[in-house]
Amino acid sequence: MEKKTAPLPPPAFSAEAETRVPACESRKGARVLVVEDEPTVARLIADVLEDEGMHVTVLLDGREALECAKRESYDLVICDMKMPGLDGQHFYKSLERDGNPLRERFLFVTGDIIGMQTREFLERHQLPHVAKPFRIEELTEKVRAVLQQPNLHEPSAAEASKKNAARNG
Repeated sequence: MEKKTAPLPPPAFSAEAETRVPACESRKGARVLVVEDEPTVARLIADVLEDEGMHVTVLLDGREALECAKRESYDLVICDMKMPGLDGQHFYKSLERDGNPLRERFLFVTGDIIGMQTREFLERHQLPHVAKPFRIEELTEKVRAVLQQPNLHEPSAAEASKKNAARNG
């Protein structure tokens, strides 16, 4: 005979507590932008992250993703290094040049880890990466690590409020 228990009520949070805890400290609910030109790989990454409770946007084009990153707020970008058009390196450099805080929340997925230019770029910027083909556990471990890092360029409450006011009109 199976014993049924009543579900626990959701925890009560004050508005003050919610503002003190950045969304990216928790994997669940984190907003992730996946930039990957191979649809099969992009879907695999999205499925894994969605199973972890994250909200995932997948874009197959680096230029489109850069525009999206300027308009939307994300907790993490997972980006392929080698893509036609705007590759991962130039995508990252554009965010860096614009001072976009998302550059602090970056994870590269690449099959070109042995290429000298790729390796030098990743090392110079101290960027986390996962080599293709990757294990699911390796991907989720790296995602957790990046999401747990403190964001050095996180906007102040006033800047965030101003940005939200501009977005809402």
